[in-house]
Amino acid sequence: MPKEQIVCRRLKGLMAENDITVQNLSKKMGISEELLEQKINGGCDWLFVETMFIVKEFGFSEVKEVFPELY
Repeated sequence: MPKEQIVCRRLKGLMAENDITVQNLSKKMGISEELLEQKINGGCDWLFVETMFIVKEFGFSEVKEVFPELY
């Protein structure tokens, strides 16, 4: 059975609200734009350290505040 793709809608919204592009965020994370796009759109899994970096970048303290789709 194939793994379900989880699209990060909350993250997309936060990026739009804060005028943060995939290009900017991927540079801060040290990954390619293509890889970040894949992760956001459910094409590949997130590493825990990546989710925590993004959580802190947007001023939150818990992963579920930015990635509710993962719960």
